[in-house]
Amino acid sequence: MQVTICGGGNAAHVLAGLLGARQDLQVNVYTPLNDEAQRWQQGIQAGGGITLTSHEGILVGQPYRVSADPAAVIPGSKVVILALPAFAHELILRDIVPYLGEQAWLGALPARGGFDWSVEHILMARNTSMVIFGLQTLPWACRIQQYGREVAILGTKAQVDLAAWPSSYAGEVAALLADLMDVYVCPIANFLSLTLANTGQLIHPGVMYGLFQDWHGQLYTEAPLFYQGVNATTADILQQLSGEVQALRRILERYHPDLDLSAVRPLDEWLRRSYAEDILDASSLQSSFSTNRSYAGLRAPMRPLGDGWVPDFQARYLAEDVPYGLIVIRGIAELADLPTPMMDRVIAWAQMRLGKEYLVGGKLNGGSLATSRAPQRYGIRTLDGVVRRA
Repeated sequence: MQVTICGGGNAAHVLAGLLGARQDLQVNVYTPLNDEAQRWQQGIQAGGGITLTSHEGILVGQPYRVSADPAAVIPGSKVVILALPAFAHELILRDIVPYLGEQAWLGALPARGGFDWSVEHILMARNTSMVIFGLQTLPWACRIQQYGREVAILGTKAQVDLAAWPSSYAGEVAALLADLMDVYVCPIANFLSLTLANTGQLIHPGVMYGLFQDWHGQLYTEAPLFYQGVNATTADILQQLSGEVQALRRILERYHPDLDLSAVRPLDEWLRRSYAEDILDASSLQSSFSTNRSYAGLRAPMRPLGDGWVPDFQARYLAEDVPYGLIVIRGIAELADLPTPMMDRVIAWAQMRLGKEYLVGGKLNGGSLATSRAPQRYGIRTLDGVVRRA
């Protein structure tokens, strides 16, 4: 079976190492940005493949082909995985559309909010019979050690949720990906659940806000711990964000009684479920972050300035998780007439730091909305429109 991985970052390296080690797969990598393909080729040649290190040992995988040309790696692929930041999804989708087979399975790892709307916007005009899938989060905490050559898995989630369209394929796709990634993949009812249950859209902007809401230019001597740095104040911010999502879930379930949103779990429950063996103290939301061994040592995104460090507000924790996560949820909440005071506080702060404009006068009508995945961007103006494919 031919599998093509689209991307050049941490997750793409892990997939290339894992899948490239299997004899029953032909694994391609499509990485068109800058000189990434060349750097991959050089690294693979020097190291004899992609070396994957984890608590379980060392594995070396050899991709069949790495290219910046979609025509060289996409045709014939049974499975195409976008292991990319959400802002790159549409760009890569447009590149690969001419080469996708009608029976291909196309998905994102992770999908982020509104992925299915984005794919429909680009691909569904083809009247294709492709299967679309998305994972709720990355299965691993992982970091590249040497580009195109070595990657480390720091921790692995106990399970990851997956949605598919048509939804009848969810079990089959989940079983295949579980086999490919050696992670338990749980099929869930619909993509709307995946959009609402995207925990990164709460954790990343919420922790950034908690850490840096009062930052006024001072230098740090080192980057603060990110997940393990969650204090009582930040934990309360995260709890309120999670509560607003749960309130939205209840409204949608009342509006459409047959809608299955059981996979949209409160944040503390999701943490315990995902990191059952890694959390030493699950008695509170704060302790579930601070004692999680998979989060050990991971620090906030920073950039050097002079003799110190300052927050990197253009890192994906805001640049991805706001427009392709928090804004999507806020857009659905607006259609449901649900007040979201904490979400609005975090968005107002984040859009200022990003130099964007999403929320204006309490409504999602800012000029930057066209670069988000809010339902309003796709002409979805009612809750019926939100749930029509759920």
